[in-house]
Amino acid sequence: MNREKGRRRKLQGLAHRSLTMPLLFGCILLLILGSGCSSPPPADGDTPPAPDLLVEYRRTGGIAGFDDHLVVFENGQAIYTRRETPGSSPAGIFYLSDKEMAELQRVLEEADFPGLAPGYPAPVPGADYFTYSITYKGKTVTTETTGVPPALAPVIGQLDYLLAEGN
Repeated sequence: MNREKGRRRKLQGLAHRSLTMPLLFGCILLLILGSGCSSPPPADGDTPPAPDLLVEYRRTGGIAGFDDHLVVFENGQAIYTRRETPGSSPAGIFYLSDKEMAELQRVLEEADFPGLAPGYPAPVPGADYFTYSITYKGKTVTTETTGVPPALAPVIGQLDYLLAEGN
């Protein structure tokens, strides 16, 4: 009987220790992760201003059913989301290099957005076409694969390149 009581106490002690360590580890991990969430606000109480928007781009459709969205800010920061496809990241943030930023600004200016119509549909409907929507300086232009005006082709090419790079 005494042997049985000793064995029970030993098992209870093991069970207590096996629960204590993971619980302790979990609490420490929670404290470490939570500590970054409680940083004090800036001393002057103001939040930093959001960067100005340079261009917003959406590409949808195609045979794979793309749904990509890219926003590029004046400071070179880019944020993208996309329908998850094999080998791609569904969302992310990256920064354009100075060269990429200069090239993007150049093609946007050369496209002459004020002179563009709001829409350029494909002359003949197609099931696997892409639809592109580009907003620059407050004007949105929408076009489809075979309806892309020559002025927008370099813009779409550069934005597609950036989406691929952000992956």
